[in-house]
Amino acid sequence: MATIGENIRRYRKAHGLSAARLGEMVGLTESAILHYERGIRTPVESQLEKIARALDVSPKMLEDHKIESARDLVGALLQLEDEFGLVPDMCDGGLWIDPKAKNAQKTDAAIKAWGAMRHRFITGEITQEEYDAWKRKF
Repeated sequence: MATIGENIRRYRKAHGLSAARLGEMVGLTESAILHYERGIRTPVESQLEKIARALDVSPKMLEDHKIESARDLVGALLQLEDEFGLVPDMCDGGLWIDPKAKNAQKTDAAIKAWGAMRHRFITGEITQEEYDAWKRKF
């Protein structure tokens, strides 16, 4: 997964912003933005929130989730099992939501919304840019 700085850079460039312009938008210098992007410094939570607002993304989208291997991914999926009931389906190799789990209804609805948006993208109803903009909201 990408670092906080890499995520800031990716979303900044997706919006066509220079580091100087993003800095102006959030009350920081171009140098500060570039230091974040290069991993020289890490923004404090309040700065990260301002940057996320300026980039029209959730602050969570800028975080480094530290998933770097299949083992890390399975660890994250096991956490999702505990919190949201996401479990493997041994019949088809997919994943499903255990309806008895806490947060199951909200998780199921969110995944269905994701599936619907992905379907719209695959069928050409929306563009890659529109799909990416929808994903940034999370």
